[in-house]
Amino acid sequence: MNVVVDTAPAQRREDAGSGAGLRGLLWLTWRQHRWTLVATLVLAGVLAGWMTYLSMELTDLWHQCHETFCPENSPQGRRLGGSEPLSLTLAALERLVQYMPLLVGLFIGVPVLAREHEQRTLLLAWSQDVSPTRWLWTRLGLLGLFVATVTAVVGVVSDHLQRTTALVGPVTLFDYLPFLNTGMLPVAISLAWFAVGVALGGAIRRTLPAVFAVIAGFIGLTYLVQWRYPTLMEPLSAHRPIGGPNLDVLRGNALVVDGGMVDYGIDGPSGAFTASGRELTGVELQRLCQPDNGTGETLACFARNHLEQHLLYQPGSRIPDFHLIVASGYLGLTALALLAVWWIVRRIDLSAG
Repeated sequence: MNVVVDTAPAQRREDAGSGAGLRGLLWLTWRQHRWTLVATLVLAGVLAGWMTYLSMELTDLWHQCHETFCPENSPQGRRLGGSEPLSLTLAALERLVQYMPLLVGLFIGVPVLAREHEQRTLLLAWSQDVSPTRWLWTRLGLLGLFVATVTAVVGVVSDHLQRTTALVGPVTLFDYLPFLNTGMLPVAISLAWFAVGVALGGAIRRTLPAVFAVIAGFIGLTYLVQWRYPTLMEPLSAHRPIGGPNLDVLRGNALVVDGGMVDYGIDGPSGAFTASGRELTGVELQRLCQPDNGTGETLACFARNHLEQHLLYQPGSRIPDFHLIVASGYLGLTALALLAVWWIVRRIDLSAG
């Protein structure tokens, strides 16, 4: 007797299971991370709103200063001084945006695998109708999309604030914090530390040690980038008269890599050069032009003697290139971390939880 088996119901159950698995992962991701995601949205909203308000305030100062730099001795310039509330607030917001990727790595990245190990729920999660690989990439995709969206919004507002600040004060967008908080870097760095957090959480399998590892890695890489980024491309050189009309090389958000300082009264090099190209010592410079205690005579003496500074600098036109180089490095780190996560998940022994 021939038996006819209808495979359609089984196929329908498989299709339903596939859809149910995706919906289940979406619900599980929200269930496990909801408070972190909500807190991230609130913090991002506060940051974006605060920076938008300050951008409007700085734009108003720019108009008051006739759409140019605000002189330091003007009321507007004094508001941008180092100890004024506006300046302190801007500095605090810069730091918050800088450390946003670290918070992403700690509170969104690390718990993805570390919490599953600590609660011993991997066996339960992966014994259902979803494979470990699908479980991994679906959750990483959902959380990564959330991180990219939120940090992109904050990054756009931060970019506008930094550019507005550069309009009214002696700030260059090539300085480390403005450079780090503009362009594509907030998104690229946040995705990198999200992936690194997941990888370290999976490798260490404990939340607290993984948190300390992420913090150590973030601090170390941050200082490495700060040290190396000014010379990612060969700097340009320029001669700049001291005490006379300044050249335009330092305008347009340029970054001084070396030079630009004049030292008085020391036996070593002063940083000041004669017209023939000989560098004066600090003692020779003091003997040539006596300090004037702020009367302006010293600068006039520099101009009369045609003294110059030799500078190595990066022009502001290179900022997009530098952004691309640094972002590519962080995205490369993201790819390596995701590859490590995939390898870690494939080697997890479910019998050990």
